[in-house]
Amino acid sequence: MEKVGFEFPIISVSLAIPAVFAVLILFFKEKFAKYIALLGTGLTFLVSLIALFKFDFARDNVIQFYEEYTILKELGVKLSLGMDGLSLLMYFLTTLVSLIAVIWSIGDEKIKHRLKEYYIAFLLTESFVIGVFTTFNLIVFYVFYELTLLPMLFVIGIWGYKLRLYSAYKFFVYIFISSLFLLLGIASISTYHYKMNGSFTFEYLELLNLNIPNGFEIFLFLLFFIAFAVKTPIVPFHTWLPDAHGEAPTAGSVVLAAILLKMGTYALVRFNIGLFPDAALELSPYLVALGIYSIIMASWMTISQTNIKRFVAYSSVSHMGFVVTAAFLLNMEGLRASIIEMFAHGLTSAGLFMVAGYIYNKLHTFNFASLRGAIKFMPLFATITAATAFAAMGLPGGSSFWGKFLTILAAREYSTPLAFLVVFAAFFSAAYVLYFLKTLYLDVREESVLIHFKDVSGYPLVAFLMIVIPVLLVGFVPFIFFAFYNEFLVHLLKYVLKLPF
Repeated sequence: MEKVGFEFPIISVSLAIPAVFAVLILFFKEKFAKYIALLGTGLTFLVSLIALFKFDFARDNVIQFYEEYTILKELGVKLSLGMDGLSLLMYFLTTLVSLIAVIWSIGDEKIKHRLKEYYIAFLLTESFVIGVFTTFNLIVFYVFYELTLLPMLFVIGIWGYKLRLYSAYKFFVYIFISSLFLLLGIASISTYHYKMNGSFTFEYLELLNLNIPNGFEIFLFLLFFIAFAVKTPIVPFHTWLPDAHGEAPTAGSVVLAAILLKMGTYALVRFNIGLFPDAALELSPYLVALGIYSIIMASWMTISQTNIKRFVAYSSVSHMGFVVTAAFLLNMEGLRASIIEMFAHGLTSAGLFMVAGYIYNKLHTFNFASLRGAIKFMPLFATITAATAFAAMGLPGGSSFWGKFLTILAAREYSTPLAFLVVFAAFFSAAYVLYFLKTLYLDVREESVLIHFKDVSGYPLVAFLMIVIPVLLVGFVPFIFFAFYNEFLVHLLKYVLKLPF
């Protein structure tokens, strides 16, 4: 892959801004923390817009804005930063969702104490996640990947709900232990490079050229896969997610679902398919089966929930099942579906967790049945909720439609029975959204507690609109988003299928 630099260090600036503003917060009074965080995430979002305008979409398989800083020359550890189409899409999602999370937090009635630590945690998380999506050195990727654990551990443990400490520990233990498999995999592939070439390297582009024996490649694939399957998460590695989402504050759930889970799915495409193409092809039927099993099982668990946060958490597992199924079909439409579904779920899951947070701020409960009849008393909120939920369901015009539709097309290319199985799984995922909306709108009661509340406005409304507008954009003009990674996918498929470039 070609690497192209840029006159302005866009990526290192994007990494630095949130970290610098996190330090700045320490020197100001607590009441200013939210405004400093807003300025930091806002500036980072503006830099990401510059990256969007300067990115050459006709060459989205090329690593652009490339920067390189040597850290440990003897072991091949370098801060290699750059963006191809896949990185750019995830980077933009990160800056957008981080800004939304801070805007939401300003209007969140639950965030009233230890504000300095709270906003520092979010700014650091943004910085670390940008590092994950833009580095092309495996050991640096691992460091950023692990660092994202710490601020989220404190966000859940300090500002979460009743079982916050239990959930925070469970989140930490699951992700930390699974990451050790990744560390072992990275060490193993670098050691193999040393045996073959006489030097250690963690550079992704150099490791792409390794000729790895089949058995060892499958071993490495599984080490990476276990780590990313837990992070994604995929059934049966998902049990930490409902607890973490259920107890995290709203902005924590937003960041966790919208961008931290995408680190797992991004890495499955980047590393599992990119570094180990033969193993991916060989294990493809099992991984597709695991993805479909995740969709059906998670959908079944979702429909039995009355707690809206756990409802959205289980539905996220179902969505991630679509991402995994589509990715490991290993054809153009499947990979295209997988990546657009990552972005779409990032938006809809953030929106639905904000709906949960709004309900809690009004009624101090997460039981969404208590909100029945909302359309009568809070029409704007009810409309935003419906738009987000229908988009998550995969209705045409919503962001997830293209993910599900292309997954069915990709499955049809694989085999007709598989396409029917994906349609069956998609039906399950639609059923729980319809159940949720039916409770919200059709189970109207005459004497509603909602009559005392005003409709959504102020900071929450701004945050909701920042979700709904891109959700509709993805739904109605998907080609804008496909342009991010079209050439990248062509290049990746030729590499996996060993076709001439």
